[in-house]
Amino acid sequence: RFAYTTVSLEDAKTVRRAFGCTFNDVVMAVCSGTLRRYLELHDCLPDESLIAMVPVSVRSGSEDDVYQNRVSALLADLATNEADPVARLRRVQQSMTAAKESFAAIPAEALQDFTQFAPPAVAARAMRMYSRLRIADRMNPPFNLIISNVPGPSAPLYMAGAKLLHFYPVSALADGQGLNMTVQSYNGNLDFGFIADRELVPDVWRMTELLHESMDELLAAAHTALQPATT
Repeated sequence: RFAYTTVSLEDAKTVRRAFGCTFNDVVMAVCSGTLRRYLELHDCLPDESLIAMVPVSVRSGSEDDVYQNRVSALLADLATNEADPVARLRRVQQSMTAAKESFAAIPAEALQDFTQFAPPAVAARAMRMYSRLRIADRMNPPFNLIISNVPGPSAPLYMAGAKLLHFYPVSALADGQGLNMTVQSYNGNLDFGFIADRELVPDVWRMTELLHESMDELLAAAHTALQPATT
């Protein structure tokens, strides 16, 4: 199932300024708050935090093909077991910073060129066996979901004179995963697209409401933090 919604890019920037974090930290924290609310709603919030797989670009700028994609991924603690929104944001920030530092220590070629670890024919056979034997149903995966943040154009786009109002991303589910949360910035907005397994997340539209609640919670905390101190 697919659901989508939009939040203000300026609101996300306000949170970023208030807490001195990155824009991606804010997106991750908003998604974390959404997931925590959803799991609480269904009385199934785990004691341990959820882990997100975050796709990242490993383009070095020296590629022969200008339009070539080079993508790897890092794992991040979402701090879904933290009730306080600011403390949750700080934990997400620390997790993302640590993951990026470890990521930076590995050459881009090693991160992207998986063929050096397994021949393509062997890897393809292994993935088919993985799917056929339903191994994902028998063991815990290394992450719970995919969260992807894609920067888009800051100016409006047009086609034949028609203005593109939103840019809702439609991603894909990995084997053994039940939810993918992708956001793309476009012309002053953050456009979210949620893809979910219809059996695991039948009420995915409810998540769009919870995402706005999570954003409002962080924004309120940001406004409080930005208020001048009184004597």
